[in-house]
Amino acid sequence: MKMSAPIFLLFAIYGVINVYLPLVLRSMGFTPSHVGYLLALFEIAGLVFPFLLSPFISKKGLHGPFLFISGIILSLLPFPLVKIGGFTMTAILLAMYATGYKGIVPVSDSMTNLLLGDEHTKYGRVRVMGSIGFVLMSLFLQFIVKPEQASQNTIIFWMCIPSLLFALSILFIPGLIKRQPPDAEVHVETEFEEKKSFFNAFKNFPKVFWVGLFLIFCGYLGMTPSQRFFSMYIYEYLGLQASGFLWALAAIAEIPFMFFANRFLRRYGSMKLLVFGTFFVFVRIITYILIPNFTGALIAQLFNAFTYGLYHPAAIFFVAEHTPRKNLVVGMTLYSIVAIGAGSIIGNLIGGLVIEHFGYPVLFTSFSFVPLLAVILYFIFFKKGYRQK
Repeated sequence: MKMSAPIFLLFAIYGVINVYLPLVLRSMGFTPSHVGYLLALFEIAGLVFPFLLSPFISKKGLHGPFLFISGIILSLLPFPLVKIGGFTMTAILLAMYATGYKGIVPVSDSMTNLLLGDEHTKYGRVRVMGSIGFVLMSLFLQFIVKPEQASQNTIIFWMCIPSLLFALSILFIPGLIKRQPPDAEVHVETEFEEKKSFFNAFKNFPKVFWVGLFLIFCGYLGMTPSQRFFSMYIYEYLGLQASGFLWALAAIAEIPFMFFANRFLRRYGSMKLLVFGTFFVFVRIITYILIPNFTGALIAQLFNAFTYGLYHPAAIFFVAEHTPRKNLVVGMTLYSIVAIGAGSIIGNLIGGLVIEHFGYPVLFTSFSFVPLLAVILYFIFFKKGYRQK
């Protein structure tokens, strides 16, 4: 499949940035609270700009050019991002970087489905190349490059190379750079815009949709310590140079569960898996503190099989299942912005401050109780009235 190589390289980029961006910001002299602010801005820019650009890209079929330009931007920005310094300039450059970094995935997913056509069920086989790219890049950096010991120039180099290779793959693999036919979703969104405003569509969503969205929001908020602050926790609190290996382990753990997610969904339903996954976010996050060593981190990372491998497909299926067909674009937008985006933004804003003033144990303990409270509230107030279709 044509998109296999670009998706492999795309998630190789994620294997660098997800793991090492917080450590890079710390090496630039920023305090944990400033790192939290910058990462929150990173999430905001990564939501807003792709959201504004995606309808135009889809309508014009400019998937390939957008991916190519994004790859070039991501290969050029790391040097000034790391070298110029200063909170304001770093914030501006990081926002620019986030536009491409966050925008690439939905556009590449859309392009992949367009190229697959009627064989869209094969998407999982293509997407697994992304997991492989993430794992291999994380392991390569961990055991060969050793970024915790490397110079800033070495880190900049490995932030740039996967992005450049990604851009070149879009340019040179036949058929990828040319304009694609418009997405089917654009037609749905256009009809929707002609009839109702975005906000008027809210009344069309059933109560259970908002219950699920609440669970997902609390789940992603609770996962903040294991996402943006995990590498800092491993390096600064545990004193280990094993971030890349542990990130790779989490990605490996999720792969088989993603492959067989459909079986679990058919057997248990999306809501039960959401509740299960949200509860396991609590189990995962509290494990880091109950067992504050390499073994504990290793066990907690394996729980990514449930907190992402099952959780993410269940969330996507849940939103599609409980969203009125004509409002599907709105439903997915709410999922991305309210559940994932808002959870990550709030988590980053608060998380950096908690680390700076109270330390990592308080960060992980306090955030772990957010998903636990959500599950308790679900069983007290919502479960009785919910009927899984």
